[in-house]
Amino acid sequence: MTYIDKPVVPKVVKLEEPTAKERKVLNMMLNTGSDIYQGACKKRGSTLKDEYRKVCGVAYMDPKDMAKLGVANWDTVKVTTDWGEVIVSSVHSRDAPHEGTIFIPKGPWANVVTSPETYCCCDPTYKGIYCTVEKSDEEVLLMADLMRAVYKKYVEDEESIPELESLGEMPVYKKK
Repeated sequence: MTYIDKPVVPKVVKLEEPTAKERKVLNMMLNTGSDIYQGACKKRGSTLKDEYRKVCGVAYMDPKDMAKLGVANWDTVKVTTDWGEVIVSSVHSRDAPHEGTIFIPKGPWANVVTSPETYCCCDPTYKGIYCTVEKSDEEVLLMADLMRAVYKKYVEDEESIPELESLGEMPVYKKK
């Protein structure tokens, strides 16, 4: 059994089914940082795989916040900050309770919603970022597809870039 197969939150007190009858938007505080599972994926070199999406493309949330929003484990949510928005899976946090705060592990999904400014200290702000979180029906993108979607907005003529099929888990380079 790998760490992916293990329950995300052992011995968690399960709340009733999601209570939200209509979609709400929660104002929350976003923190990002290293996570042991994210580190293990990165060291193994599996950043293009679905495994990496399941480890880094998540927002760890307090179960009470998840109930307010009407989401269950592995439902998707949209996290929006002043710098961008990203679709991630909502997961019960191992460190609950911490209502009003979400944690996204370090990686491409977190980078989309953090400030690129370093404020002359050579390190961007990774903690204490104001964000909104809302339920979403969109799919969490694989890392390669996320990068394609993010960087496409920096091209002057978006129509000149053809719609490409998903890279999936294949490497973006060819072996000789």
